[in-house]
Amino acid sequence: MKKLLDLFITFAKMGAVTFGGGYAMLPILQREIVENKKWGTEEELADYYAIGQCTPGVIAVNVATFIGRKVAGNLGGVVATIGVVFPSLVIITLLAGVIEYYSSLEWVSHAFAGIRVCVCVLIFNAVLKLIKKAVIDFKTLAIYLLVLVCYFVSDFNISPVIFVIAAGLAGILLKTSRNEEVGSRNNSLFLISNFSLSFSNFSFLISNFSLLLKLFWEFFNTGLFAVGGGMATLPFLYDIADRTMWFSRQDLANMIAVSESTPGPIGINMATYAGYLTAGIPGAVIATLGLITPSIIVILLIAAFLNAFHDNKFVNGAFYGLRPASCAMITAAGFVVAHVTFINNNIKALSYLDRIEWPALILAAILIIFTNFIKPTKKFHPVFWIFVAAVVGIVFKF
Repeated sequence: MKKLLDLFITFAKMGAVTFGGGYAMLPILQREIVENKKWGTEEELADYYAIGQCTPGVIAVNVATFIGRKVAGNLGGVVATIGVVFPSLVIITLLAGVIEYYSSLEWVSHAFAGIRVCVCVLIFNAVLKLIKKAVIDFKTLAIYLLVLVCYFVSDFNISPVIFVIAAGLAGILLKTSRNEEVGSRNNSLFLISNFSLSFSNFSFLISNFSLLLKLFWEFFNTGLFAVGGGMATLPFLYDIADRTMWFSRQDLANMIAVSESTPGPIGINMATYAGYLTAGIPGAVIATLGLITPSIIVILLIAAFLNAFHDNKFVNGAFYGLRPASCAMITAAGFVVAHVTFINNNIKALSYLDRIEWPALILAAILIIFTNFIKPTKKFHPVFWIFVAAVVGIVFKF
C-alpha cells in the first residue's frame, strides 16, 4: 500500500509541474524515476518512450503505466496513470468553469483570438517536428499526402479511425511485402466500464447517464486509435465536435490554448476540458477516464510481452504506416484551427482576401520567426508565447 501511495504522489507531482506534454516530462522522469527513486534505468526510460509514442494514447500516460507496472505490478500501472492525470483533471476543470463564466467579456474574447493565433503556430511547429520523424522515405511520404488529401476531399467527413486502420494495414503490407512469411494474429480489446460517482446532485447523473456513457465511449475510441501523443487526439476531437455538436471548433481552439498553458499531458487536458463543456464535472471525469482506459490496457499487455513486441515485424510495419498517417491528421486539424483563426466568416465579401484577418496573420508570421529562427527565443516555453499573443490580442482588439 505504501508503494502504491508513493507511486501516486510521485506521478501526481510530476503531472503538476510538467508543461507541454509527454516530451516535456522526460527530464523530470530522468531526475525522479532514474536518479532519485531508482525505479528504472536510462535505457528502460528510452524504451518506454519509444513504445509510448507509437502506441495508442497519450505518451506521458503510457510511460507512467510502464513504470508503475514495473514497480508494483498491474495495479501499480493503474495507480501511476491516475496519479499523472489527477492534477490535469483538477486544474482544467476549475479553469474550464472560469473560462465559461468570463468568455462573454470583450477583452477575454480578444485575448483568446490572439491565443488562437499562437495555437496555430504551435501546431505548425509540432507538425514540422513530427514530419521529420514520421516521413522517412517515399512510401511514408505517399501515406502522409494520401491521408491529407482524403481528409480535404471528404471535407473531414471520414472518421479518423478509418485512416488509422487503413494506414496500419498499408504499413504492414509495405514493410512485409518482400517477405514470404505470412501470418499474425491481432487481438482487439474493447472494454466498457460503468462508473458510479457520488455527487451531491445525483439526479444529474441519472438523467444524463446515457450522455456520460456516450462521452466515455467517444473518448475511449479516441484513446484507442490516437497514436503519437496528445496532439494526435486533435482530429478525433474535431470529428466528435462535428458529429455530436457537444462543443464547437472555436471551443476546440480555446481548448488547445488552455491545454498548452497548463500543467499535465496535453491530450488529457483537452479531454478534461471537452468533457467539462459537454457535461460539467462528471463529464470531465468520464472523458478523462475514457481516454486513459485503452492506454492502460494496451500498455499493460505490451509490458507483459515487451521482447516479442520489439521483434514483431508486423507490429513494426503497422507503426511504419501509422506515424505518417497520424502526422497527416494533425496537419489537417491544424488547417481547421487556422481557418477559424485567420478567416472571418461573419462578413460577406466578394474577395476571399477581404475576409482574411491580416493582423492575426502578421502576428503568426512573427511568432513563427521567433519560435523557429531566432536562437535566444526559440527555446522559450509555449506558455510565454501564449501570454504574449493574449496581450497582443487585447491591445490590438483582434
